[in-house]
Amino acid sequence: MYQIELLIGTDSKLSELILKYPDILGALPHLNIRLGFGEATIREIAERYRLHLEALTAIVATYCNQLPSEKIIPKEALSDLLAFQQNSHNGFNQKQIPELKLLIASFANEVSEKQGKMLISFFDGYIREVHEHFRYEEETVFPYIGAILENRRTKGFAIHKFEKNHTDIGQKLYDLKNILIKYMPEEADTRFRRCILYHLFAFEKQLAYHNRLENDVLTPSVRNIEKKAHHV
Repeated sequence: MYQIELLIGTDSKLSELILKYPDILGALPHLNIRLGFGEATIREIAERYRLHLEALTAIVATYCNQLPSEKIIPKEALSDLLAFQQNSHNGFNQKQIPELKLLIASFANEVSEKQGKMLISFFDGYIREVHEHFRYEEETVFPYIGAILENRRTKGFAIHKFEKNHTDIGQKLYDLKNILIKYMPEEADTRFRRCILYHLFAFEKQLAYHNRLENDVLTPSVRNIEKKAHHV
């Protein structure tokens, strides 16, 4: 029954998209959208929650892996996309990362002290990279975009600098997953191990959507505004 790919449009029913692409569930809290919306379409959801239609459509299409490689949305839609990205950071920092930290600490008690310390060290190293990644966006990139949206002049930064510095932070996560899958002893508690891996894969996927929105929507849209400003 799931052979046919759904094409994302403003009249697509959000409930049907979630059944086909359950990763969308991870985006809803960052938009303050609650389940129970019946047969509402993307257009109707945007109206109900006072979201810009093009911003919501771009987010949903990204989580369905059906967004074009580069999507420019209008300036008036960028504020909703920017808020979504900021809310995503809050979700990662306040929910997903603390949950993972607790699970890893619990599993570390099931293995030797040396193995537990190695596991915690790899996780802490990865999370430091994630926090540095977020900090750069929160302290530099997001304020710059906010200034552009408010038509305030800024100096010393342009979106191409973000593109240049927007690096992949997945290597430590890859190493961490390998340690859990290959090198922790077989007799260690598999319930914690599998739960950690499940959460790590989910975290990795949600972070990938977050980065894709920045690379494929946020950045080209801001670049488009910069070009228009330079020609005024």
